[in-house]
Amino acid sequence: MSFPKTLDEMTAAGYTFEGGADCKACKAPIEWWKTPKGKKIPMDHGTANPHWASCPNAQDFRRPKAGRSTHETLSE
Repeated sequence: MSFPKTLDEMTAAGYTFEGGADCKACKAPIEWWKTPKGKKIPMDHGTANPHWASCPNAQDFRRPKAGRSTHETLSE
């Protein structure tokens, strides 16, 4: 299943609009949507584009991969 390309396709696929806000990192206007599986996803305002694809600071919000620490090991 591919990601919906339009807001109408998102709605038809079961995504629900949760509200608007500004990105904490880049201050761009975003919309919060809930996926059919219940997860929240930030979208660029008025588009069907995930905000993490356009935010210059998206790496600040990425979770570490399983089994990896968020802290670097310091060498002495």
